[in-house]
Amino acid sequence: MIMKILFQSRLDLFDKKGGDTVQILETKKSLDDLGVNVDINCSLNTNVSAYDIVHVFNLDWVSEPYLQIKNAKAQGKKVVLSPIHHSLAEFEIYERLNRWGLSKIGNLIIPSQPARDVAKNLFKGVIYHKKLYPALMQLALGIRNEQKRAVALSDYVLVQTDLEALDLKNDYKTNDFRWKKVINGINPTKFSEAQDVVKEKIILSVGRIEPRKNQINTALAFLDARNKGEFKDYKMVFIGWFNHHHPTYSRKFKSIIDKKPFFEYLGFVEQERLCALYHESQIFCVPSWFETTGLVFLEAAICGIPSLVASGDRSREYLNDNAIYCDPSSVISISNSLIKAQLPTVQKNFPEFIKKTYTWENCAKQTIEVYKEILRTK
Repeated sequence: MIMKILFQSRLDLFDKKGGDTVQILETKKSLDDLGVNVDINCSLNTNVSAYDIVHVFNLDWVSEPYLQIKNAKAQGKKVVLSPIHHSLAEFEIYERLNRWGLSKIGNLIIPSQPARDVAKNLFKGVIYHKKLYPALMQLALGIRNEQKRAVALSDYVLVQTDLEALDLKNDYKTNDFRWKKVINGINPTKFSEAQDVVKEKIILSVGRIEPRKNQINTALAFLDARNKGEFKDYKMVFIGWFNHHHPTYSRKFKSIIDKKPFFEYLGFVEQERLCALYHESQIFCVPSWFETTGLVFLEAAICGIPSLVASGDRSREYLNDNAIYCDPSSVISISNSLIKAQLPTVQKNFPEFIKKTYTWENCAKQTIEVYKEILRTK
């Protein structure tokens, strides 16, 4: 019998695309290829009678998932939750140390992190009217209460790292949920190691220009390293759109790299050009404030970048000893990591390990095993 699965997530999943959009579409494609019938419908009151399981994505900073899970359970359906959860404690540190412009003022006006999250969702609801009702419900019920209920109501929780499961337990003070680690993936056919490519003296950083991705500290760290006599012949290249929600951060970033020949900003680049830059670069550096996994590092390693500079224990769970790790809040820490990364960090067998392990096909196979276990216990 062919399994029928419904994917649900935030209402603006395709209007405001992000990493979750990629995860959902790639997982759906791989599940479809393996014979599972997957539909995507993000409305709050969907008739789910035709489906065996409702699989909901997202938990943090959004207001829809709890209502979608509640709707599915009211119709007697099993629910799988992929929370894509970040440590609340780590996020509060980020909010305290790395806010810019109006966001910094907002933190002073609303010092409570949960209250700020609700306020942001209400603001989104005013702009995108479909999101207003779930935001108002979240205001009434409390965002942390909703999130804890969403975890408790789910029949299975799929995490991307073991640390994500620990974060859920710590953040919501509960051990009362079944979970399994299902790896996040990349498409290895899109990224492969180039043969006989001459490496340039390039440090590459890829990601939207925004506080979370930490390009300002990255640029300042490169300047610090140069002041210590390192990287005199190197260029640091940044790739990614400017996030228009962070204009103060964008202006500061531009002022740091402007008119300095050893910095280059390329904006958004197509995948073919990105692959070429991966192949040409010596060091890949994205010391983000928080990530669930950091898949761009896997892409970089597959394409033959010799050294990686990363941050956070979640990235370490995927990269292990193939990267140098730094404190994203410390320019000196990032600078020292860059200097260390002049020696190769990526072990010779790691690219092949990535190709065999961190794929969307493997993600789908592991997800199917969870679906089967749930259906066996119906």
